[in-house]
Amino acid sequence: WPTMGPIVDGPGSMEVYFSCLAACQREVEARGGGTFVDAHDFLVFHLGSGPKFVRHAFESAVAAAHGEGSVGEEEVEAMFERLVAPSLRLASRIGPMHTAATYVNLASLLLHASPPVGSRIGVFSYGSGAASTMYALRVRGEARVDAAALVGMLDARERLPPSDFVAVCDRFSATYGRFDWTPRVRGVSPARSYRIKAVGVLGRREYEYVPFDEVQLRAPDVAAAEATESVVQAASPSSPALLQLLASLAGGGMQGPAATAAPSVDVAAVVASVASEVAGGEVDADAPLMEAGLDSLGA
Repeated sequence: WPTMGPIVDGPGSMEVYFSCLAACQREVEARGGGTFVDAHDFLVFHLGSGPKFVRHAFESAVAAAHGEGSVGEEEVEAMFERLVAPSLRLASRIGPMHTAATYVNLASLLLHASPPVGSRIGVFSYGSGAASTMYALRVRGEARVDAAALVGMLDARERLPPSDFVAVCDRFSATYGRFDWTPRVRGVSPARSYRIKAVGVLGRREYEYVPFDEVQLRAPDVAAAEATESVVQAASPSSPALLQLLASLAGGGMQGPAATAAPSVDVAAVVASVASEVAGGEVDADAPLMEAGLDSLGA
């Protein structure tokens, strides 16, 4: 592509969406499932762009079920507010979501309408390539959504001026199609997320994972280390590296400032040293230990 922006045929995309919706309606009705807009207590639609898009989709579904113009505007409005509107509350705050849209809208319905037991929820899911699915859900128990967690994340968002958003877009455009470079990380990446690490000379992207909570080894407790040393020496007097690691881990019950000191043991180096000692020779870090002569009994 010459630019970072995708080439989108908006009117054509809407036409395909509506044709898939109508085709699904016809198939469901042919199988005895009734009309989509009449046979369910609530409806959930895939979100193409925004809530207004879903409004047009619902109007299209009503027209397909009852005929163009056969249902008055006020009645269509009342049906929309009752059947569809609760599923769009979150979308009105989030915006386009593509793949996640149907399921976020379902969560919004459960959050804002609390469908009673026995309710039927009609779902229309749609994706790129004109793949579409229509199915029904039956509420068989209490349907709950963690409102504090879901809405809390939206409330916790930081409001930024348009200039900051434009700057982000400019930085993205400047690196679009760029090979052989390493990005600079600005700010703090959120936990449990992926971020780009580097782009190779052939354009291959490498990503890294930001974990939720990294485990830190505690500083060794001298007294515990001495007690551990006697046990380890009796079992394996020729493994000083293993002794060092166990002595460090023995400090797990420490309290006070020393408990949060920086780790003093290179675990990877210790494990490699122990494996070499037991196997009787140097063991490559990527070599299967069984092939290196170290089985579970030897360990």
